[in-house]
Parts: sequence; structure tokens; C-alpha cells
Amino acid sequence: MSEVFAALERARIERGQAEGALRQLEAEGAVMIREHFCADPHLAGVDLRVAALVDARGESDPQLSTIRAIDEAWDQWLSEYLANHRCG
Repeated sequence: MSEVFAALERARIERGQAEGALRQLEAEGAVMIREHFCADPHLAGVDLRVAALVDARGESDPQLSTIRAIDEAWDQWLSEYLANHRCG
């Protein structure tokens, strides 16, 4: 979500507007947002939520497919972050 909000800021869309739209899309079942956590102190205060579109076309369980997609995105992001981040 941090990356999404940064892109929206460049387009002059306020975070509050985006949050409201995301909450509405989530309530409609069009988007799923999952919270994540990393104990790295450099990530304190960073929005680590991952959002994905729920695509019901052709999937027997679109929510489960979306959860898997979010988990894969999180795992990839976290792996890249940990591989490149050095505390010290």
C-alpha cells in the first residue's frame, strides 16, 4: 500500500480519498487487503498492507486465489527487502 499511496500522491490524490475508495471496493468484494508485519525497526510505521483485485472469472474460489496472490506478492517483497537491507 505504501507504493500505491506514493503513486497516488504524484497524481495529487490524497491518502484519505484513496483509503475511502479502497474500503468501498473491499466492502463490495472487488478488492482484498491483508495486513502484514515485519519486525525490522526500519519498517516501523510503514504501511505493509498488500491489496489485490478479486477476480471471479473462472476461479472456483476467487477469495482463496486472491489470498494466494497476496501471499506470493508479500513473500516476494519481503525476500527482496531482506536480501537488500542491511542494518548496521
